[in-house]
Amino acid sequence: MPAKYLHKVWKEVLVAEHGPYLRATQTAQLLKKSGKRLALKKLSGILPDDNYRRTALMLAKTTKPRFLVGHNPHLTGLVGLLLGLRAGEEGVRFRKAGIMALERLTLPTDGHPYGRWRLLWYVIPD
Repeated sequence: MPAKYLHKVWKEVLVAEHGPYLRATQTAQLLKKSGKRLALKKLSGILPDDNYRRTALMLAKTTKPRFLVGHNPHLTGLVGLLLGLRAGEEGVRFRKAGIMALERLTLPTDGHPYGRWRLLWYVIPD
């Protein structure tokens, strides 16, 4: 995916939050090279076996767009939860180096504690 396209997509994103593993850190650094104002922040709680519900709660509490560079199966569970799937249902099959955009449609409510979300796009490498 050309860096110019990514720059258009994330012009309002100010931070790339990433897991502590090398590949996630390197990916976040690559994003920073393409985004002039992008800050990097190491984020705990997004390792492969971490509780993705905690990450969903964190996302529900903010309105700021961000990159979240993480690991599977955590990301698969997180996306499924945000898209309203039942536990264990796989809504998106992630591939290494894929990039996805989700959009929150509503703020959290009693019936939707993480808000309601939709998938905008998902791009995987060739």
